[in-house]
Amino acid sequence: MSNGQAAIVTTLRNAGRVLDSFIAYHRAIGFARLYLFFDDPADPDLPRIAAHPFVTAIPHDSRLRDRWRALPDYAGHAAFIDREVMTRQALNAALAMELARADGLDWLLHIDSDELFFSPTQSAAEHFRSLEDQPADTMLYLNFEAFPEADDIGDFFREVDLFKVPRELNPNPVTPALLSTLKATPQLHPDFFHYYGTGKSAVRLSAPGMQPNGVHHFAHPRGEYRMAEARAQFVLHYPCCGFEAFWTKYVTLGRFADHWWEKYDIAASIGRFHLEARDIVATGDREVARSFYRQRVAIGDKARLDALLRLGVVTRFRAPQQILAQGRP
Repeated sequence: MSNGQAAIVTTLRNAGRVLDSFIAYHRAIGFARLYLFFDDPADPDLPRIAAHPFVTAIPHDSRLRDRWRALPDYAGHAAFIDREVMTRQALNAALAMELARADGLDWLLHIDSDELFFSPTQSAAEHFRSLEDQPADTMLYLNFEAFPEADDIGDFFREVDLFKVPRELNPNPVTPALLSTLKATPQLHPDFFHYYGTGKSAVRLSAPGMQPNGVHHFAHPRGEYRMAEARAQFVLHYPCCGFEAFWTKYVTLGRFADHWWEKYDIAASIGRFHLEARDIVATGDREVARSFYRQRVAIGDKARLDALLRLGVVTRFRAPQQILAQGRP
């Protein structure tokens, strides 16, 4: 019998000690299990995390690749496995669906290791139990993007509480004052979010035929399915919170192409920041990269920040820090 238990699938690399906070937070709010795929099989965190009783830790090795080949959507991904991390993420999510079903779980949420599921009005466990009577095969959660206020940040889950508000969730009217403030803020102009703004999704594991559709959604590739959007639950995205996180991200990614899967133009999809950051870090000049970070990522202007808060462009969420500090939801 279904009990609404939910799990998380994540593909990660170089997550470091914030991974402990990622696990602790999601366990505290009621996720039953985390399926963590380590893209680097030599990741130093792997042995420690593998010992966690509520984590299934899987290295990217020959055994994993064999398991990918048995997946129904493997053929569509095979050509890009070694070139696109999102291809590996999608395959890992498909495998995690099988593992979670075998573990008797009901929902699987696909997020990254720099993201938290945020349910301010109820625990995650209560939320997923409440979905048992709703006709949805997949749930979409809109995302907020973290807005760091400093260069030096350690565990961003415990230190960062400022977020850019998705446009559709800002109740304030679009006024000339709002537009001029955005235009005068280089961290927000010309693209408000530096990364995606389409949300992340969870899939009902009993829904037949559902598969990952990229890294943001689940779908039935050959039939109809039911999708709903959550109204009071969200994903908090913490990209590049702290200069070291920014530097490490783009050193790890290296000189990636301007198009995803040789098809989708990155700049046209999410703006040019991702490509500009790639090129800055590729110079190897940390001071130039730090200057870029201060101008385009972190905000240190208190007066400007106060104006953004008044306009509803940004907001603060302190609950994740409190949950981590208390060790309970």
